[in-house]
Amino acid sequence: MELRQLRYFMALVEHEHFGRAAASQGIKQPPLSLQIKSLEQELGVQLFTRNRNGSKLTPAGRTFAEHVRTILESIETAQRETRRTERGELGHLNVGFLASALTSILPNALRVFAGSWPDVTVEPREFRKTADAMTALSAGSVDVAFGRPPLATTVTSGSLLALRLTKDTTHVVLHRSHRLSSAPVVDPRLLSKEKFILSPLEERFPQYWHLVCRAAGFEPLVVARVQGINTVVSLVAAGIGVGVAPGPSSMSGRMDVVMRPLRHRVMAPPLTLIWRATDRRPMVLNFIDVVKKDLVTNAEPMSDSEYDRRYLLDLYADIAAIK
Repeated sequence: MELRQLRYFMALVEHEHFGRAAASQGIKQPPLSLQIKSLEQELGVQLFTRNRNGSKLTPAGRTFAEHVRTILESIETAQRETRRTERGELGHLNVGFLASALTSILPNALRVFAGSWPDVTVEPREFRKTADAMTALSAGSVDVAFGRPPLATTVTSGSLLALRLTKDTTHVVLHRSHRLSSAPVVDPRLLSKEKFILSPLEERFPQYWHLVCRAAGFEPLVVARVQGINTVVSLVAAGIGVGVAPGPSSMSGRMDVVMRPLRHRVMAPPLTLIWRATDRRPMVLNFIDVVKKDLVTNAEPMSDSEYDRRYLLDLYADIAAIK
């Protein structure tokens, strides 16, 4: 049984005339008659009664027609959705992110993407560390991720592409009553006696805030390592210590804390969009395009290892200026 036989059969059901059914399919009557006869022989039943005025379905033919109609509709749906998937209009996109992405880029990117491709199901997945997101990317459990350098691991090095999204600098978060809160910029040398609240960005190489403090002549006293800028801000407000975060960042209109840049500009790990270098699916490329257009950026992606190399060169140059 072939698909064309089913289509010829349904054409005859519709037109109730061999000649008109054949014309609707762009063929002559004899080939259509031959295919209908072959179908009846395969099924072992008579599907139509023939007379000089045309053809009518038999009871067996009516039953067969109900099933064939469903089959053809399913095939048409499968064809349509397959083509839409190929164009990136249909599917499932897993987006990994750090909490800091929620204060800037991610919400609008998800909103715009959903508006442009409403039949793509987006599943956001939060990660505490960029390294965890990189592992998930490598394993294929997420399709794109928002993270901060360093990105490359022994598993991923060279296999991912990275696009810089922000130009964050290192900021300190101070309670409004802090002695330095009114200063437009803060000299890190004046923070040597402070207690610090850090994020997971400081838990692995190169520990950029430790580098800042050492360049300023002291080792930082860390009293808390927390997840996300909101927690940093809340603990600063509670008087636990001085926070450190990439900035400038939104603090949700809080009036009890302030964010201040350092006197010498020090690059903070920039928010970065990462994806597998081999993944050229339109759905993924569409999401990347949405993010780029939202930021109006012409930045070009590069390998995760090259991205890390450039980030570290810039960071060490900034640290050298403090000494």
